[in-house]
Amino acid sequence: MFKQLVTNMDFTSLPFKVYLILSFELIVLYGCAFWIIQKCKKAFYSQTTFLGIAFAEAVNANKQTDIAIVQTKKTTLFFFYLIIFAVVSLWTGAIIMPWSNPLIEVSFMTLSAIGYGSLIGFIIMDMDENDGMTGLKLATLTTVAMFVLEASSGINFANPVFVGVLMLLVLFLLLAEIISLFFSFSRGAVKIKAIAGIAIFSMMLLSSISLVEVTTQQGLNDWDTAIYLAFSMYLDIINIILYFLELMG
Repeated sequence: MFKQLVTNMDFTSLPFKVYLILSFELIVLYGCAFWIIQKCKKAFYSQTTFLGIAFAEAVNANKQTDIAIVQTKKTTLFFFYLIIFAVVSLWTGAIIMPWSNPLIEVSFMTLSAIGYGSLIGFIIMDMDENDGMTGLKLATLTTVAMFVLEASSGINFANPVFVGVLMLLVLFLLLAEIISLFFSFSRGAVKIKAIAGIAIFSMMLLSSISLVEVTTQQGLNDWDTAIYLAFSMYLDIINIILYFLELMG
């Protein structure tokens, strides 16, 4: 039945395939984030633990009651393995993409969506929850705005010059991230880095969206191409969310 469904969907357009895959992964990502947030709240109010993690009452900068994760060696180890799971599943999917079949590629994307969604949920709970939710909302609005801008502008943001400049900016941003691992940045510098990350990956998302139309005009319409394009946008959106959380944190 599944094979028949996939065969029937082979006759759909490339944009349909791309946005079907992307929508599914974003539903998993956001679903896991909100599930984690709700479970953490439930554990806090019932004075229990969730996945072995305990919660305590704290006060934020606005003198409002907030939920804080109790930091222990166990929780530190748990978050370390969660990050490893999210990163490894994401980059394994990226590495095997040229040689694997679509089902395996989507499976690794989904595993990464579960990992990153859970991580985002815990990040929001670990920081001030109101600021975290504001960051997630702003990231979502920014993502939607990029789709609207690309659709209404008529500009090809996938042109080589624009993409080349963006890749150079990503390298500079990556260099800043590496430096931050060894040297402490001031809060102002962290905010500047976060704003730069939001701007750069928003532009990257514009380029990825335009690439769908460019690829369609080239006559390509297969699941491997659709997964590659969806994966590109998926990466951009994850980075936009994480940089907004860093900005608000």
